[in-house]
Amino acid sequence: MNNLWAYLQERFPLQANGVLIVSYFTANYLLARGAVWVDDPLQVSWRFAAGSLVLLFMFFHMRVIDEHKDYEQDCIVHPDRVLSRGLVTLTLLRRIGLAGVAIELLLSALLGARALALCLLLLAVSWLIYKEFTIGAFLGQHMLLNAFLHMLVMPLYSLFVFAVATGLSPLAAPGAALLYAWVSYGVGMGYELARKTRAPQDERPGLVTYSSVMGPYAAAGGALLALLFSGAISLLVGFLLHFGAWYHITVGVLLVAVAAGVLHFRLRTGTATAANLAAYAGIFIFAFDLLLAAELIRLHGLVWA
Repeated sequence: MNNLWAYLQERFPLQANGVLIVSYFTANYLLARGAVWVDDPLQVSWRFAAGSLVLLFMFFHMRVIDEHKDYEQDCIVHPDRVLSRGLVTLTLLRRIGLAGVAIELLLSALLGARALALCLLLLAVSWLIYKEFTIGAFLGQHMLLNAFLHMLVMPLYSLFVFAVATGLSPLAAPGAALLYAWVSYGVGMGYELARKTRAPQDERPGLVTYSSVMGPYAAAGGALLALLFSGAISLLVGFLLHFGAWYHITVGVLLVAVAAGVLHFRLRTGTATAANLAAYAGIFIFAFDLLLAAELIRLHGLVWA
């Protein structure tokens, strides 16, 4: 158990991931309720807790899939990791991942036919990701395209949350809910680019990063563009749902803060400023979700049903 806990702390820290996943679920859940029932208070029930748990297991089984895909390469470039040292095994992770999938299916079935259908769709997409869409060799040579394709799972997560929150098909989702699903795509791309951008002196042989492929400033600029994309959609959603001025101003401040971080990296390229890019992107994700949830609660109120 100690080795498994060490693995989780290294590759899937429950504290940090739990906060981000629950905040992401909360924002999408409340948005779904507020967009469908515009004149009613936001209702939170057992479905909220069950859906959050399903989403947590969904993210974990994607981590297990990545470990299987990258194992041989990681043993070379990250020999100090818990998995690379054999303290936990791929077999153990696979068994835990499959147990998680069983929980996903069980809870999704309890949440209704539409939630179960989205869960099954997400499992099919995760299988395609594991198989690298049957074009793994091609994607291995096109790192950015690989990320664009893999990140398509993020809007599907949002549609799953919509089904959990409302019991409705995503085909019936209002425009604001459909638009906000793409915020997760942008912030996911931004974080992916930011966390794999390094200063030139920190690049290592055999370790492929966006900065080694695209150059450090193009990679950092790409992360900023992805977050600007998310910000623009968030502002549009705010206009559609008649959010207050403070919401739009705060979104603008967050975007300026990220742009300042990228500029700092450009002017003082180094290990610390490169690491800060991922920190800015992570804070940006959490702040966006928290901001949306706070404004929805302010406008609609919140009740337990």
